[in-house]
Amino acid sequence: LGFLLHCHDDVVGVGDGGDDASIQMENHTSSSLLTKLTTHIFHKDVYNCDDDAGYILFIVRDPVARALSAFNYDKPDENDFLHDTNWANKKAHFYFHCPFPHMEDFVQNGLREEGDSPDRCKRWAKKSIQGINTHNHQNPDHWYFNYQYYLEAIPSDSKILTIRNERIEEDIRSIEDFFECHEQERLALAKSANVGSDQDSLYLSDESISILCQALCNEIQFYKKILHRAINMSEDQLRVSLMELEAKCPHEAIAEECLDVIPDISEKLKDNI
Repeated sequence: LGFLLHCHDDVVGVGDGGDDASIQMENHTSSSLLTKLTTHIFHKDVYNCDDDAGYILFIVRDPVARALSAFNYDKPDENDFLHDTNWANKKAHFYFHCPFPHMEDFVQNGLREEGDSPDRCKRWAKKSIQGINTHNHQNPDHWYFNYQYYLEAIPSDSKILTIRNERIEEDIRSIEDFFECHEQERLALAKSANVGSDQDSLYLSDESISILCQALCNEIQFYKKILHRAINMSEDQLRVSLMELEAKCPHEAIAEECLDVIPDISEKLKDNI
C-alpha cells in the first residue's frame, strides 16, 4: 500500500509490513491529491525522509494481526529455495530448525512456558517477537522493524496521519477530507481479492492469541500511541479501533505499562537510519 503513494513533498509514507491490504488504488497518478502529497518512504531500513516533513503517513493494523502476517510473509516456500536459495536457507533456521512451521506452532512451542522446543528456540522466540535481532535477521523482518522502531525514528513533533488496514477506504477518505480534496482529486479505489493462504497458516487458538498479546504488550502500547496521534481520526474512529483491540487483547489494550521492559533500540536506529 505505502509504495503506491508517491508524488510531491509534503507527506511521508511509512509502510506497515505484510501483504494483505484489500484495497487497490487505481489512479496512482498526478490526478490524485493523496499521491501528489506522498513522496518519500520510510520502510524497514529505507529512510529518505526530511526531518521537517509536513506529515507522516502510517499504514497500521492491530499488532497481533501484523505479527501473524509478517510471520507468513517471510516464511520461505519451495519457490524461494529454488530461486532465492541464500535468503531461504537463512530464514529456514528460524522456521524449520526451531519447531515453528506455523504461527500457532511458534506461539505454542516458542512463547508458551511449557512449549516443546529447545531453550535456545524459546529465547529466540521471545526476543524476535519483541523486535530484538539476535540471529542476523533470520526471524521475520517486520518483527524487527516494528511500531516502536517507526515511531521512535521520526521527529517527536511529527504530525501523524494513519490508514488502518482494517479500515483502508474509510481512512483514505478521512485524509482526503482533512486536506479538503476536490472530488476529482480523490483516489479511485477498487476491491481486490487477497492472495489465499492455507488455514494452518492463518490459525491462532484463543490461548495463542492471549500469549501473543502478552508478548506484544509493549508493541501494543506503541500502536495505541500511533492511533492517538493520528490527526485524521475522529474520536469515534479511535474508540472503534481501541474496542476491537480490547476484544482481542483485553489486558494489554487498557494497560499503560507492561511487565517486559521496553527494549532500548538506540543502536537499531543508528544502524538502520
